[in-house]
Amino acid sequence: MSTYADLDKPPFFTAVYLDAAEGSDAGMHSEATSMLLSLAMTLTGFVGFRDDMAAGGRAVKIVYWRTYAAMQAWEKTARDLLPHKVGLEDCVASAGCLWRWLDDPAAESATDTSRAA
Repeated sequence: MSTYADLDKPPFFTAVYLDAAEGSDAGMHSEATSMLLSLAMTLTGFVGFRDDMAAGGRAVKIVYWRTYAAMQAWEKTARDLLPHKVGLEDCVASAGCLWRWLDDPAAESATDTSRAA
């Protein structure tokens, strides 16, 4: 099942590898990836996801987040839940913001403050 969101503005994103790196335990990677995606869908700030290809032709699922804080909360929780043989860095291809100036968490706080004024 794929979840697509109607995005009014570019959100934060995390690209999760769907396939294991060469020489890795494919079963453990698959378990870790399933957990990462399931966890994302339960957290506040999850917007949706889509399939794409990363460098080297590896399949990724791009997970979209409404805020930097939501993306960080997912990463923190995921580190605690991943199987001990698989690290988050083994599963995440990249993370960031489609608006480069929002990639800085301090910039997000400033933006939120200016909207409240």
